[in-house]
Amino acid sequence: MPERRSVLARHLGAGGREAVDGSRAIVLGELRGWHLCQLAAFAGADDALRAQVHSLGVPGLPRDSQRVTTAGDTRLYRLGPARYLWAASSDELMQRVARELDPLTGSLTFLSGARVRLLVEGPAAALLLQRGIALDLHPPVFAVGHFAQTALHHVPVLLERSADLRYELQVPTTWAVSVWEWLSDAALPFGDGIAH
Repeated sequence: MPERRSVLARHLGAGGREAVDGSRAIVLGELRGWHLCQLAAFAGADDALRAQVHSLGVPGLPRDSQRVTTAGDTRLYRLGPARYLWAASSDELMQRVARELDPLTGSLTFLSGARVRLLVEGPAAALLLQRGIALDLHPPVFAVGHFAQTALHHVPVLLERSADLRYELQVPTTWAVSVWEWLSDAALPFGDGIAH
């Protein structure tokens, strides 16, 4: 299968900009080479969905809607009652679940082409994001491993704190350029580099 071309290709080649003092306290980038799908259980079938996907090799679906569940390269997010987002570097297990999931229990929808995964990293990452996201990103409140469905620049995003100074955003592909441009402009006072 041919690799998808990034909608941000032109922006990723820009190289970033230094702050007035010559520093770069932000790194912006796009995370590539991953697959995404949504799992949803039909009414009353959440326990059955959990059991079926676990028997097929998927780590336990999370019950917490604020913490990411990780196992190896697999990340699972509980988006709401009986609705989960699943990200991984390979779609092999996703394909198997799509084939073998009981159609009376739930559904699996592939979303890889519908989302772009961005990173915002560095000592000023939280300050930058708080210019456009109405969440308290201080570590005791939004610790490593936490995520939230929120909005940035009027665009719905899933924000995850994946390390102490690193945040990841899952953005609808149609709005990725707009969000990237907002991040790049908001990063100007801090200086930014581009991760490749």
